[in-house]
Amino acid sequence: MRKILYTIMSVICLFALASCAEGDGDKLYGVEKVYIPQSMADGGITNIYNVPSGDGEYTYNFSIEDETVEVFLGVLRSGKQAGEAFTVDVVVNNETTAAQATALAAEVMSSDLYTLPSNVKVEAGTNQTRFNLSLNKAALKAKAGKKLVLCIALANPSKYELSEAAAEVTVLVDVDALKL
Repeated sequence: MRKILYTIMSVICLFALASCAEGDGDKLYGVEKVYIPQSMADGGITNIYNVPSGDGEYTYNFSIEDETVEVFLGVLRSGKQAGEAFTVDVVVNNETTAAQATALAAEVMSSDLYTLPSNVKVEAGTNQTRFNLSLNKAALKAKAGKKLVLCIALANPSKYELSEAAAEVTVLVDVDALKL
């Protein structure tokens, strides 16, 4: 009985090994969803993107220019495939911004304080691109001591689907921590 059982197990193991084709690890996989990677800064729990993200020189997620503060944001398409080019609209969600301002004891960022591109394009063969939330440096200085909030979302992708959990990010700017 043992010999029969060992023989059957040996045959099963041989079939299992033979069924693994060479290069299975290199096959294309993944669900193609479009999202804002900064919405995952806290692990995707709250979708809050703190600016600045920390105290050290390597944790800053913005740059200070002559007239503006550039907050780094982006669009990413998940999946391993080299995708086709696509565009996606960048919009402000005023309703979520107001709710987050209340929840975070912050002030809603007024439209005269920032500029955003209306849409961004991800080139063919890549899965990501970068865009900036440009903040007026002089107007920010006038908001010293405050935290400002703005909810930015992706909409209307020309290809692929939006991620339900990560297509929107709450940018929370600590004006004093920018050290303008």
